[in-house]
Amino acid sequence: MSRANRLSFGILAACLFLATQATAGKIYRWVDEEGNVHLSDRVPTEHARSARSELSESGREVERIRAARTAEEIAREQELEKLRAEQQRLIELQKAKDQVLLRTFRTEDDLLMARNGKLTAIDSNIQVIRGNIRRMKGNLADMQQSAASMERQGQRLSENLLKDIENTRTQLRDSYTAIIQKEQEKEAIRNRAAKDLARFRSLKNLQEENTDPQLDQERTVSLLDTVVVCRDERACDQAWIKVEEYVRQHATTRLQMLSDSIIMSAAPLKDEDISLTASRIRHKDRPGAELFMDLQCKSSPRGDEYCRSEPVEKIRTGFRDYLAEANRAQSAN
Repeated sequence: MSRANRLSFGILAACLFLATQATAGKIYRWVDEEGNVHLSDRVPTEHARSARSELSESGREVERIRAARTAEEIAREQELEKLRAEQQRLIELQKAKDQVLLRTFRTEDDLLMARNGKLTAIDSNIQVIRGNIRRMKGNLADMQQSAASMERQGQRLSENLLKDIENTRTQLRDSYTAIIQKEQEKEAIRNRAAKDLARFRSLKNLQEENTDPQLDQERTVSLLDTVVVCRDERACDQAWIKVEEYVRQHATTRLQMLSDSIIMSAAPLKDEDISLTASRIRHKDRPGAELFMDLQCKSSPRGDEYCRSEPVEKIRTGFRDYLAEANRAQSAN
């Protein structure tokens, strides 16, 4: 029997059944997996979880009962509810952020000035750190000179002197780590401000019309441009050899410190001196390290001008390329 014939027969049977059950109680109608229509005043156990309709004495549907959900359907529905709840939470969070953004800044200029103020404050902090580094380099040079003089005279180096030298070296390493952290803070501020500016323009239906260089500064040279990441101890050891080569080739002051974590030439004395310091800052939570090179010139008008010259800029930007080329050569071999 075809499906159409089965349905016609089912409907006819339903009409006959209803005619004989005019005074009966509840009447249920359901369709089994084979498409057969069933009518009864009770639902057999094997169809208890199936979708069904409750009919009135006249055959009109008065209630529809959905099929019982499977365990998989229940799990999917629960997961969907979680996703909807998280989506709603994110929507409410974004609304709250938008309100704060609009209350905090009236114009694009306000937002950009706030960003630039934060960057300027961090730059000032970095300059203080770099000034301390210059001072520590000078102190270290004096202590090393004293130590060399004592050794030439056959005198035993005092524990205090050795301790001061080691403490100064540790402070120098910590100072360069702090500089990297400050530069990373600046990058985070720039990224947040860029997102806030894009959102502000969207909320206000504004075009990108602000081109004032004092308000919308281009990204200046970052010390992070000289950071190279090595993935594990072996790769870092190989790269560290090249770092020493680079410092020896380009620093114009004598090598003042050489260890497995810092390579440093002495502080600049002349206006055209270049002092280089490389730090190997190991990751605390994973293998590898960040190799960071800092370039300093003499703190004088001519020294500052020389530090901004093209030859010096090539030394600064060439550090990363030098290590990358060395890494490619090692990979080829």
